[in-house]
Amino acid sequence: MEQFNYLIKSITDKGLKPNINLDRPTYIQPEDRIQYRSTRILIILGMLNTKFGLSKNVIACIDFLLRNEAFQAKFIVEYFNGQKNVLKKLSLFKSKSQVEIDFNIVQYKSVPWDIRFNDMFLYLFVRDLITYKTDDNEKNVRILITEKGQAFFVKAKEIFPNEINLLELFGSRIAENRTINIITEVIPNSYWKQNVETDNK
Repeated sequence: MEQFNYLIKSITDKGLKPNINLDRPTYIQPEDRIQYRSTRILIILGMLNTKFGLSKNVIACIDFLLRNEAFQAKFIVEYFNGQKNVLKKLSLFKSKSQVEIDFNIVQYKSVPWDIRFNDMFLYLFVRDLITYKTDDNEKNVRILITEKGQAFFVKAKEIFPNEINLLELFGSRIAENRTINIITEVIPNSYWKQNVETDNK
């Protein structure tokens, strides 16, 4: 106690005012960093790399799936529904043993578009990691990974083992309409609170 009083006296004698912040420190989550989110977009483009590129909507849907592991098994079952290899695909899928569904998730009604996506695309574009092409009417934007982006993807993919594990199930190409339908229709109708029937009405 004597040492503590001496410390206080030394501080006050110098005209300093101690300021103790009892608030919890704020930690920046990876999801809040544009570098992290942009790299995951490159992972998507690198794994599902076709000469046609991917639409922004399907990138948004896959990004949602990678961020929300609780919906991944459901997506796999729905995507490969009716195919003989559905059980094999599930056996290759390595998920965490305990993943709880977050019922407080933003319950979107269409494509789960993040307003930061355009910033992320710009972040990648100005660094020559992605490019894009459109149809003759400047519509139907398709995002493609560049040669430089591909080289970056090869180095970065080791950081995203869970994402790689999931995306490997779909080979080098994913059915876009089916993917968007599952994310925008099947999952909301299966999990959103207002769409889940209960006995307590």
